[in-house]
This record gives sequence, structure tokens and C-alpha cells, in this order.
Amino acid sequence: MSDKATKLNAQCNCISVDKQKLDIEVHRLISDLDLADSTATTIGSMLSSSGVFIDQAALDQMKALVKAVYKVCEMPLFQKLVLEQAPLIARHQQSTSGVFYGFDFHLGVNGPQLIEINTNAGGAMISALEIGASKNCCEPVERRLGVRNMPNEIYETFLDMFTQEWRSFNRDPSAQLKTIAIVDENPTEQFLYPEFQLFQALFQKHGITTIITSPDGLTIKDKKVYFGKIQIDLIYNRTTDFYFQDSSYEVLRSAYLQDYAAITPNPFNHAVFANKDNLCILSNREHLDSLGVDLSIQEILLSHIPETVKVSSKNEESLWANRKEYFFKPSQGYGSRAVYRGDKLTKGVWGQIKDKSYIAQKVIPPSKRTIKIDGNGAELKVDIRDYVFEGNSLISVTRIYQGQTTNLRTLGGGFSPLYSID
Repeated sequence: MSDKATKLNAQCNCISVDKQKLDIEVHRLISDLDLADSTATTIGSMLSSSGVFIDQAALDQMKALVKAVYKVCEMPLFQKLVLEQAPLIARHQQSTSGVFYGFDFHLGVNGPQLIEINTNAGGAMISALEIGASKNCCEPVERRLGVRNMPNEIYETFLDMFTQEWRSFNRDPSAQLKTIAIVDENPTEQFLYPEFQLFQALFQKHGITTIITSPDGLTIKDKKVYFGKIQIDLIYNRTTDFYFQDSSYEVLRSAYLQDYAAITPNPFNHAVFANKDNLCILSNREHLDSLGVDLSIQEILLSHIPETVKVSSKNEESLWANRKEYFFKPSQGYGSRAVYRGDKLTKGVWGQIKDKSYIAQKVIPPSKRTIKIDGNGAELKVDIRDYVFEGNSLISVTRIYQGQTTNLRTLGGGFSPLYSID
């Protein structure tokens, strides 16, 4: 990171998010006043009031890395390799691309480093709202606000993405998307449930009937998916049972395998992009050579993906001896669950995880943002999330936090605007 961006992140104490403007943005989407009031309050608690600064060159490197990952993940040889290790359901492919992939980065000494890819990444809608609530708090922010997309442009991009998924599924460029089901387990209890409500409001403002439900709230009739009497065209899948294995996912499983509805993202998308074992391939030159990956693509991948290896009996002694250099993550993990930092790893926990499906990833410390809390400076950690569709960035944001892994519960932390510095 440049000296200028580092200095701003350490010394800029201005507030770049206007809570009143945020309230207005929420009320523009949600017409029910009580619901809009409660949603605005909840969303406000998920946001940091301080923006984060980044070099434009680093953003450009992130976008180049995303393109490189897509190049490899779309290779038939790569897909064959990873699908052989995935559950059978993942080998079924719909003609959908998967909405809102989240490419998560830390800023290392050699530029942005890809920590993981998520195919159920939350927060894009919340971050779009936050952009609408940004204010000219200082000269570097003011200079960048004029070149950023405004919320209506971002909403339009989101809508176009879902429409494109529906048309791709139908192989019909004029197919009209009429109904969407936003699906997650116990949706009203999810931390990001307010985001589901924002999406519902956005879709319905544009004439798309939208329901929010758990997987077992859906039924199949006459080879169609229904919620009550409403036929569902497309399922926006926010679940973390990535391969629909629980018994409550029977309808989703059948709908996917029989193509009764478009499901995005889906098991194929997860196996090809988000299984953490894939990073062991993408960060290894020998694997990339064996796949025939172009050398220019290899250099981008190897420069911006930290060394990642599969934990096995062959390397367990070496990994334990050098554990302080690694993060240990479950291959099918999400939301930082069951993730262990090597320098905090006990012998007992190591005995439990070394025979499970885990990867070891070289530690890339997150960058820092100093913010004011009750008048005192607090140095918090920062990661960057690039929301992606078909290899193209939709919106880039940061998350400010404290602790071992990313969270949205740190006082003064949360989703934060990202401002580039030339």
C-alpha cells in the first residue's frame, strides 16, 4: 500500500457515512414505514462510519486476479479435476453463472492477496446502500465520490445480473423473470436477514414477485417449484449447505437436478470456485503447469494467492512444526467457522483437524485502519471484498473488524466504503 493510503488509513478521522442519508436510502426502497425504520436501524449497526483508502493500482491487481481465476476455473481440465473430488450433485451444471461471488483479499507487502472465494457472499446490497450514504468528509473522499457508481446504477446492475441468469437458464434472451425466492435456513434468524428484505424490496419495485423462505417452504408440482400457490422462476440461494445434503433440502436438490427452477449460486458453482481445496491448485505452479495454464496467468495467480496446501499425513509433521506461519481452514467452511490461526493452535485441536478435510494457508496479516471510538484511537483490521459476476467486479467494499477472523460485530467496525487513491 502506498504511503499516502497508509497515512490516510492511520490518520483520517472523518466520518464518511451519513446515517441520515442511509435512512433516506432505505426508505426509498422499502415503502412500509415501520419496516423501513427497523431495517435502517439494523443496517446502521452493521456499518462502520469510516471509509478505507486503497491504491488504485491494488484495485487493478485485484481485478486482474479475478480474471485470471476465472480463466482457470472455466478450463475443462480444471473442472474435471475438482468435480472428481466433489459430491455427485456438483457435476450437474445449469446454464447459470452464479450471482455475487465474493473474492476476499488482504493487502500484503506484495499487493492484494486472495484469502478465499465465497459463492454465497452477503453484504452487496448493504454496501450499495452505504455508497448512497457516503458524504464529502475530506478532500480524498470528495475527489473519489464523483467517479463512483451511485446506488441506482448499482441496483440496475444487480437486477440485470438476475435477469441474465434467468435468460441464460432458459436460453432465451427475451425471457421475463417474474418470481424469485430468496432461500436460506431459518431466514428471519439470519444476521443478514435485513439484506434479504432489501433485495425483496428492490425486486418487487421492478415488478418481480419475491418471497423469502427456508428450503422446506418450497414444494414441487407438475415439474415446477412453488411457494404456496406462487410458481418460482429463480431461487437466489443463500444457504450454506452447499450440496443440498440435509433432508430439508430435498426440494432444492430435485429442483436443481431436474432443472425445475434456476438456482444461483448452486452446487456446481461452489465446487468449481469456492471449495477451499481449489486454492491448493491455484497457488501451485506444478498444478498450473499440468493443467496447461498460460504463464502470464500463472504469474498473476502466484503473485496474489498465498501458498495453500491440503493437510495430509504426508505433511502433518511439517505443518505442525511450522504452524505459526499458517491459517487452518476446513475445505467446506464458511463464515470463519472452525478456522484456526496456527500460533493459537493447541495439540489437542490439531489432533482433531489433521485427519479431516482441511487446508493450510500462509498467513497474510490484514492491513489496518485507525478509527475514533469514544474519542480514542483504535487500530482495527481490514479485509477487502470484491463482489463479482462472470469475472467482472460489481462493487468493492471493505470490512473493518477486530479479532482472529472477519466479523461485523466489532465496535466501530462493519462494512465500510472503499476509496481509491491514484
